This record gives sequence, structure tokens and C-alpha cells, in this order.
Amino acid sequence: MTARTFNLPHCKSCHCAHWPPREICPHCLGDSIAWQPADGGGRVLTTSTLHHSLSPEFRPHLPLQVATVMLDCGVRTIVYLDGASFDVGGRVTIGLGKSPTGQDALVATSTVR
Repeated sequence: MTARTFNLPHCKSCHCAHWPPREICPHCLGDSIAWQPADGGGRVLTTSTLHHSLSPEFRPHLPLQVATVMLDCGVRTIVYLDGASFDVGGRVTIGLGKSPTGQDALVATSTVR
């Protein structure tokens, strides 16, 4: 999985990013939303290894590693992990990549700081 840059919805009124996308800002209820590039830096809040799936397309790719990440811009999201070792509290960079089944997905790569 190769990380690419990605965009997040930002409120034009309060300038806060949010995820998932909404028509109204969850911070100020503003309705003027624009997609802007996100730098993707963040910290791992928790990790999990998925050993079972009810979806047949994921079964050949198990186990899958996923994490909840708090981006520096304040957005919390669930991502696939690209690589073997991710520590809770560790720095990662989030980018648009591919899921194990080939769909666009958010992917975290470890960063050393």
C-alpha cells in the first residue's frame, strides 16, 4: 500500500476539519464546506488485528492490522496499517492508499520523529 495525499472537508466558517464528510459542520453547524489538502500527520490511539471477517473478499488477506489515529488537525479516523510495527502513541502519516481488496482507503505509515 503506497500512501498518497488526501483531502478532508473543512468548514469555511470555523476553519475546522472533520471526518466523515457531512453537509453541516459538526463543530459550528456551518453549511459552507470545502475539501482541502490535509498534511496527514498524527498519533496512533489504538491498534487492532482482525483475524476473522464475514466478508469473503477480505478472508485471503487476514490477519489485517488497523488503527484509530488522531490527526494533528483534530480529526480521528480508522485506517489500515502499512508495515509491521506500530506503537500506541507513535507518530504516523496518513495518506490515501489501497485496501487489501484494492479499494481506495486511508493508510498509515510509521514516521520517526
